[in-house]
Amino acid sequence: ELMVMKTYQKGAYIKEESQPENVIYFVKKGQVKIGSKDENGQETLRYILGRGHIFGESNIMGDEQPNYFAQAISESQICFIDTELMQKLLLQYPNLNNALTKISWMKVSKMERRLEDLLYKDAQTRILDFLKEHLRENGKEEGGEYVAKTIFSHSDIAKLTSTSRQTVNNVISAYRKKGLLAYDRKEVRMKLDESEKKELEGV
Repeated sequence: ELMVMKTYQKGAYIKEESQPENVIYFVKKGQVKIGSKDENGQETLRYILGRGHIFGESNIMGDEQPNYFAQAISESQICFIDTELMQKLLLQYPNLNNALTKISWMKVSKMERRLEDLLYKDAQTRILDFLKEHLRENGKEEGGEYVAKTIFSHSDIAKLTSTSRQTVNNVISAYRKKGLLAYDRKEVRMKLDESEKKELEGV
């Protein structure tokens, strides 16, 4: 009842870099791109958030976060709440405080995994693992394949896996030729062996 909800179309900015950090955002539906731009307008992509994630919580977590933008990369429903009001609610309801901390920590853990991937995994593995994670969070099983809507361009995948767009193209093309992967503007489909299926199902 205390939140305001708004729908954003694909490509719309939810938060500009110059916008002050005075609210907390909850992603109810869709996917949101978090990033920043340098003085030349070059974009740095930090992460993609989906349903159930939050951003802008750094104020109440005691951290200072550099300026960033948030952009909808699919039709998204976002809930807002004033930071001061949220702080009062956290003091009033300890369980809410614990839940917010858990969600924020999940985002940090995801960033840590990306850093570990850079150290220990080659480019092809990082790209494939990224696609599997997308299927895990957004997909479903259909006829022996896992299917999800396509929300990332090849450039997005390259930025999020610290590879090049050409490398992403090569990996997707190679797996497409093997009949293990289908990737177009509408959806991504991937055939997985039993161990990979169990991994996606969280077994």
